[in-house]
Amino acid sequence: MTLLEVRPRVAILGARGIGQVHVRLFQSLGADVCAILGSTIQTAQQSAELLNQSLGISSKPFDNLDTLIKEARPAAISICTPAEFHFEQILIAFNEGLPVFCEKPLFWGKNLSQEKLEAKLNLLRQHKQRCLFINTSNSYFLEKILEKIESPSSIKSFSFKFYTQGSHREKDIAVDLLPHGLSLLIKLLGYRKITKLSQKVESEAYQCRFNYENCKVFFDFQEKKNGLKHLAFSINDHEFTRVQEGQGETYRVFLKDSLTGEKIEAEDPFQVYVSRFLSKLESGKIKVGDGFDEGAANLRMMSQIYFGDH
Repeated sequence: MTLLEVRPRVAILGARGIGQVHVRLFQSLGADVCAILGSTIQTAQQSAELLNQSLGISSKPFDNLDTLIKEARPAAISICTPAEFHFEQILIAFNEGLPVFCEKPLFWGKNLSQEKLEAKLNLLRQHKQRCLFINTSNSYFLEKILEKIESPSSIKSFSFKFYTQGSHREKDIAVDLLPHGLSLLIKLLGYRKITKLSQKVESEAYQCRFNYENCKVFFDFQEKKNGLKHLAFSINDHEFTRVQEGQGETYRVFLKDSLTGEKIEAEDPFQVYVSRFLSKLESGKIKVGDGFDEGAANLRMMSQIYFGDH
């Protein structure tokens, strides 16, 4: 991917865990990771030191978002904090006119009623400086096989398996991984109604089945610390599996077609999404066609599944 001509200043909120990947990708794709936000100044300083040692990045640590924006003056914000903090952080960024690249889900809360969800979505939707992009990057894989997919009217079944080494347990696994499956479903079939929902919850696994109008959907998620990493999706029993080969500079990602055995080369979806965000930022067209509507639909469906079919 082409590096940017001008290095935009980007602040990362939550630079541990997935936030480290954000830092690495934003920096490698030409951004200047100018600041990071931690829950305390001590954790922020520790993260800044680790990033400097591992990636040679000099980012100023903060524990207050308003102060970070005032002093570091970023051109954009990348949010990697726990989902219960997303809404307030997005709102602060919008109030300052800053574009946001946000980890999924858009926001969350264990006591998030349908009324509260819609109220928060309306606040974000109507914000005059709204500019929001959600990292549901695995939906990129569908772009690589669109020519192999039948018309939406002929798609009668869709399944998505995602096994990670994450630390979430029981229904929290759904909060972590449902947005990925739903993003593929939206890209494949658009916005439809969910009915006939059933769920199975275990300590390290979560499954759900539902009808997406006339398409039968099955999601199978697992999070085990030392477990197998696996990503695959199936359309009318035609399965595609993510395959990774090599490390470092030889790192390559493929989709393996179960019917033909073909390996379809694909870029790292996460890198693709960050690159697209930065390209829009550089072009000055960042507010054209943001990802709010898709993110809101994804969140509504996630809420319906998590809290039960209603």
